[in-house]
Amino acid sequence: MSALHVDEWDSAGKIHRMSARSIFAFVIMLVVLGACERKSAVKSSETSATPAPPSTGVPSPRPVIAPSTWDSSAGPIMFVRGNTAAEAYVVFPAITDSTPSDDVHFDSALARNTPVELFERAGGGDAARVGAVSGGEWDADQCIEWPAAKIVTTSVSAASSGWTVAFLKGRARAIPLDTIETMAHADSAQLAADITRLVSTVPNDTARTFRGIPYAVRTAYRFTPVEGVEGVVADVVRTLNQEATPLEEHTLIVGERPSGSNAPYRLAYREVTAGSDETLESSDVLAAVMIGAPPHVDLVLAREGYESNAYALLERRPDGSWRLRWTSAHTGC
Repeated sequence: MSALHVDEWDSAGKIHRMSARSIFAFVIMLVVLGACERKSAVKSSETSATPAPPSTGVPSPRPVIAPSTWDSSAGPIMFVRGNTAAEAYVVFPAITDSTPSDDVHFDSALARNTPVELFERAGGGDAARVGAVSGGEWDADQCIEWPAAKIVTTSVSAASSGWTVAFLKGRARAIPLDTIETMAHADSAQLAADITRLVSTVPNDTARTFRGIPYAVRTAYRFTPVEGVEGVVADVVRTLNQEATPLEEHTLIVGERPSGSNAPYRLAYREVTAGSDETLESSDVLAAVMIGAPPHVDLVLAREGYESNAYALLERRPDGSWRLRWTSAHTGC
């Protein structure tokens, strides 16, 4: 049998013949070159990949804790009446809603055996003493509760008082609140009319749902924040009686006018909350006090919600306007 051969043309146009052995060597060379090129491409792809950054071991940043805006001249703690006149909750104002549970520590030494003064809406200032302090829970996933304290009264008047809030002795002075419920009928009717007129003439009423619904005065108090000024603080309500989900709107207002005047009240503060029974938070005035040096006037508020409670200070500025100075952490289960 004749040997296998292939005709090949050279550059001069002459034919040369390649033997089978030459053809086999040529094919082997092509295969080796192709394999090298593929290996090089793979290696280049591998070396161009970005390696994962090494772990630095730095922990995630802690959440930002909102600082308390409490007025330190009122003392490091405040007491709010419990179920009876002999019981109180110890409020630590430095703790806010953003304080992590691990950072909450109740220093009961600030309260135990400490002399305090009891305040109520009508005035107060009766002396008492804090007895045993116990409890307190701060688990955001379960319950949040202030510690409880026993209040030991030192006089008959203190034992029978309807006190609502207490401060460490010498930290506050009482400003009497005159409630609309105890006024003569003509006076209470006039005050209610003045309050509804004030709130209904406030511009920028954006609550379209409640437009056209009349206001009702839920609570109202007159007081003298400074000499020559008559103040009023009230919670005014509008109700939408929907069958499935009744809605309420609460407007907390503070108004002022010259003492002894029949002029309309000037709006000094307005705060509106609205919603259903399960979402609404309303405000009740616990007391009016004078704090600090030079003294300034504060209204102590209780914020009551469906499953939580908080406390707040509404403070009067020198120009006659009012601002929300401080709000406590919310408690509840």
